[in-house]
Amino acid sequence: MRFYSPAMLVYWMGDTVLRFYRGRSEPVCFGGIKLMQKEGGKLRPECLYIGEPAIVTEALSQGRLSDEATLIVCSGEMDSQVTVSLPDNLTLIETNLTLVPLYNCVHEHVHRFQVWDEQLRELIYTNASLEKILQHASSEIHATILLVNAGYKQIAAVECPGVIDSTAGELLDKGYLSFDTVRQIHKEKPVRSDDNGSFVEYVSQASGNYTIVHLIRHQGSLAARLCVILNSNAPNLCYSDLSASLAGYISDYMFSGESVDYSNSAEFSSLVADLIECRLTDKEELEQRLKQIKLAVRRYYQPMLVTFENDRYRSNIPWNYIINQLERIFPYSNITTYRGEILLIIRKTKRGINLMFDAESLTSILDHYNGYAAIGNASEFLTSLPPVYHQAKDALRLGRIINPERRILYYEDYSFFQIIELSAESARHSIGSRNLVHLCNNEIIALLMYDKKNGDNLVQVMYTYLQNERNTTKTAKALYIHRNTMLYKIHKIESVIGESLDNHRLRERLMFSYHVLEYMTHYCKEDILVLKRNSNDDDGANPVQPARRQKVIPD
Repeated sequence: MRFYSPAMLVYWMGDTVLRFYRGRSEPVCFGGIKLMQKEGGKLRPECLYIGEPAIVTEALSQGRLSDEATLIVCSGEMDSQVTVSLPDNLTLIETNLTLVPLYNCVHEHVHRFQVWDEQLRELIYTNASLEKILQHASSEIHATILLVNAGYKQIAAVECPGVIDSTAGELLDKGYLSFDTVRQIHKEKPVRSDDNGSFVEYVSQASGNYTIVHLIRHQGSLAARLCVILNSNAPNLCYSDLSASLAGYISDYMFSGESVDYSNSAEFSSLVADLIECRLTDKEELEQRLKQIKLAVRRYYQPMLVTFENDRYRSNIPWNYIINQLERIFPYSNITTYRGEILLIIRKTKRGINLMFDAESLTSILDHYNGYAAIGNASEFLTSLPPVYHQAKDALRLGRIINPERRILYYEDYSFFQIIELSAESARHSIGSRNLVHLCNNEIIALLMYDKKNGDNLVQVMYTYLQNERNTTKTAKALYIHRNTMLYKIHKIESVIGESLDNHRLRERLMFSYHVLEYMTHYCKEDILVLKRNSNDDDGANPVQPARRQKVIPD
């Protein structure tokens, strides 16, 4: 997000401004608008302060001004003795408005700018056309706006009816500028420019219009020029600052990456692919590769994969916008794309702490674009990226089927299911069975059959009870039943299985067996009480085929 400047505020407020005292550096106001009070601590440099002359004078005399650049808008004229010796880090605007009208006036203009800026940012990161971007920009920058490439060929343009300019007319008519016109532009005498050559402002000799030009570079080379032509021959610092903001957004749009080929650096993208595909295992080579990359990871990291639901919808996904939002949610991370999914390597300060982030904002993005995010376990070594990456992949695959209502999936919530899946694969090869009833203990099968016969929920009660460390009060609350009912059900469970739940080994087996039931029911969509026997032909060449179904009779 770009921020409004004092020059913008002065221009917007027009004739209400009496005097404008510019400090040595530009204040960056992103913390809101505050009314100054007689008493208080240091002024916060991120806030725009509004105050009466007496209160502003008192604050300055008390040394309440921050060491950083600060902006104050005053409802009236300050004493001349005060304004003569204003601190260098203070930018002061004196107005002829009283306090309340002044506050309302400032709030109105700032709010309008913030809405304009937010909508402009949305257009940039949702891949709108450059024509639409310039059209929106012209609602605040009332001027002819031209975007041309390094060869002065038109990329996009929006014409302001009140601006008559021969250079703009030639470009809009032909789509490019002639050699003579380009040579004339290079002869223009600058009114304002910077040492880096990022912008130049001049009065056109041909039309007399004040022209602002921002050079847009990519990797040190000139890529485009943004030209703002005013219907005036006088400088306008407000439009200068707005043009700089627009140039920054256009640069983001043109060079932040395209579709799924996005990466914050080609070196990092290549490193990720080489690590995951196990082409990079030598420690010395890894160290050399890391020297080329500004890696957010200090010691520990956690991988996160973001994917989207189906191919038809994926083509309309604004990748640049989504990646930009992810960078805000996870500021200390490296982001790239790998095999059509967004991969984040997120910094952690310690291995054991939970990953802290704005889950609500992430969920909102995923809901809107029908996406899912999966988070693998933390690791200390980048050479461990392959297993933790595949953890996230497995969490995506399992979680989207078992818990489709969840948008953020953690591998730890599905690690049991991966273990069960490995067992299922082994069972298919060794005993020719797709049914994992043999992994469950007899007790949970007995409870399951009791529930089916009597329409009860002892299996769910048992799992909730064990999950809550056998706390009957918590379990009853979780199941929305009375505690006495809870005690009765526990007694019934122990009666059916013929053993006390005080046995810790039994509890471990019951918990694991419950996860087997979940895997079969929610992932495989099969009834564990129906035994499927698979058989191979003698030569073992044919795939395993399901046979007739039989009821399992527990021992």
